Amino acid sequence: MEKPAFPVKPRCKLFLSTDILEGAFGEGKWRLLEALRKEGTLVAAAHMLGRSYRKAWGDIRRAEQGLCCKLVEPSRGGPQKGKTELTPFALQLLEAWKAYRNDVFKSVDKSFTRHIAGLVEKNCGACLPPEAGRTSP
Repeated sequence: MEKPAFPVKPRCKLFLSTDILEGAFGEGKWRLLEALRKEGTLVAAAHMLGRSYRKAWGDIRRAEQGLCCKLVEPSRGGPQKGKTELTPFALQLLEAWKAYRNDVFKSVDKSFTRHIAGLVEKNCGACLPPEAGRTSP
């Protein structure tokens, strides 16, 4: 019988904080800005992510406050029909965050493999559930 893949994997939560604001920017706000870029309105972006408009708007304001930079330029009605555009800074932040998170996750995976994976696999396999390929004792 072939040994099953070991179920322990590294996970980390990335976010930026300041001395006055914990969680100024992170995965959730990054996903919101990405959705906003794709959808063009905060209402549509919030809906796409399953969030309320109020929560999405609060997240944008919190990120702007924490980063001390404007992220969106909303416009009401008229020919734009309530479109919300990302600022040039926000567009740069999206790309920079994507590169940063990829670098961090690669580093975490590499470090986990180097320091933890073998140790845990060798010593802790007894708790694998039967559906993971082990038979019950």
